[in-house]
Amino acid sequence: MADGLRKMMLAGAAVAAAGAGAWAAVRPRLLAWGATCDEVVRPLRGDDLVANPLYVTTHAITVRAPAAAVWPWLVQLGQNRGGFYTYDVLENLMGLDIHSADAIRPEWQDLRVGEDFVTLDPDGSMKMTVAVLEPERAFVIRSGAPGKPPQEPGSFFRGELAWSWGFYLEPLGEDATRLIIRSRAAWADTLVARLTKPLLLEPVHFLMEERMLRGIRDRAERAADGFLAGVRS
Repeated sequence: MADGLRKMMLAGAAVAAAGAGAWAAVRPRLLAWGATCDEVVRPLRGDDLVANPLYVTTHAITVRAPAAAVWPWLVQLGQNRGGFYTYDVLENLMGLDIHSADAIRPEWQDLRVGEDFVTLDPDGSMKMTVAVLEPERAFVIRSGAPGKPPQEPGSFFRGELAWSWGFYLEPLGEDATRLIIRSRAAWADTLVARLTKPLLLEPVHFLMEERMLRGIRDRAERAADGFLAGVRS
């Protein structure tokens, strides 16, 4: 019996080691999905909003549309506006009541730095203030409500994150654009938070943001195709 138990423990250790090795191999790709090495290391507007982050991701995708066709989808992000263009079903299982828009709404386009905000939840307890607004170039929001100090790093499990979330557009000729999303976050550095980050935060964040990139790309490309079809006719 002891020999059998020892074999089971060795087999379990081998499986755990294999799983850890597989995660170690795939993890860098999740943190920098779609991004080039230059995009990952390059400083971007709003990086200074979180000085010593414990978590940084840079994700990117190429959109077959000019920056002018992508920008309106970015500035209407938010639970209080056009949603996040990701898996609404999963978000709504958490009670977030998010419905991603499939059209540009003029009333969601006019934003002001330091005054307007994006909400992540229906009761507005998770507000992110517009910190950078460069039309067709950069849109950055940071944790904390307008008129209040930015969120200081606190409990990871209470959502007390100092967090900046930046969206950047870089033209590739006249008819294509690179869309880059960078997240930088900090919280109280505890052992439990360290263990939770790679097991929960990183895979969930990747799942939702990868879908967001594709959701923005698909909407912008459809709108651009429709516009060009109208011009040709």
